[in-house]
Amino acid sequence: MTRSNLSWLNDGDLQALKSRVQKQELRSCHASFDAAIWQGAFKATKFDVYYLVVDDIIYLLPEFALQKQNVLRLAEHDNDMTKQSVKQFYDSFGWQQESGIFQDALDSEDLREVSRDYIEQCHARLKQHLPATGRYLLDVASGPIQYDAYLAYSENYHYRLCADISLRALQAAKQKLGAKGIYLLSDVTRLPLQTGKIDAAISLHTLYHVPKEQQLQGYTEIQRVLKPKGSSVVIYSWGRRALLMNVLMFPVKLWSLLKRLQRTKQTGQTLYFYAHSYEWYRRHIQRQYDCKLYSWRSVNVPFLKLFIHRKFGGRMLLKAFFWLENRFPQLMGRIGAYPLFVSTKP
Repeated sequence: MTRSNLSWLNDGDLQALKSRVQKQELRSCHASFDAAIWQGAFKATKFDVYYLVVDDIIYLLPEFALQKQNVLRLAEHDNDMTKQSVKQFYDSFGWQQESGIFQDALDSEDLREVSRDYIEQCHARLKQHLPATGRYLLDVASGPIQYDAYLAYSENYHYRLCADISLRALQAAKQKLGAKGIYLLSDVTRLPLQTGKIDAAISLHTLYHVPKEQQLQGYTEIQRVLKPKGSSVVIYSWGRRALLMNVLMFPVKLWSLLKRLQRTKQTGQTLYFYAHSYEWYRRHIQRQYDCKLYSWRSVNVPFLKLFIHRKFGGRMLLKAFFWLENRFPQLMGRIGAYPLFVSTKP
């Protein structure tokens, strides 16, 4: 929010900060922290604003900042109800676990054995677009690093910076990464990192859960923090605009539309989703950042669950899709369900 550097408080300054909090000279918009659990704090160098470190997680969302009243005014989009609903979804549902599996995976992925090889190969193909080694890999909206294949992305980097709006996600990511991780409770549209410091960045299934007016800002932030010659890989979705899925799933989509027209009540948890068009990508991302389009996965989960079955040659069909994605990556990225946006900073 302040766009100023942060300095680490020494022990004396930290005790003085705790005293000010006890006197209620400083407070946050969020529930107050117990000073006994602070590991430390950062100060915004040009402002009387402080950010706390608790359980190795740096609380860098503006509502957690310790400040005098009205020193740091939250911008309108930082109080955006859409962002708050996404945060609430993942904290209360998406990153809950059932038998060791996150609800997000149970709800939005095909975990059947018949699809496993194809899905794991799609996870693995992302790595080929990253620099082989580096100091910092930024994982924007890292979640809990819920699939083992995700760990491979940072195996040749010194640190993996996990930036997520969900505290529960970072707590779970820490269990997998330990000291290799740096954990930032933060917003993709305002990354709390200096310009030009990151070797590589990834963002998996993130931007289409950001309010549609702010998705370009989120992508721009990822490019801003990259070093020259640093690379970014973003998995996006064409949603209902995916041509291949519209053709293959037309009868199902028609039936689903009729059911939605008859439905009068919706229940359960919902997650904000907005997928821009290819023209939006071409106009705002491809031209501005010389971005290349590849296929991450051409088919979505409804297609997998409907058409892919072991007894009907499901594995062979997925091998055919994977071959097409490798043989015609730009075409399948354009017409398939999930494209990869790959940029290298000049």
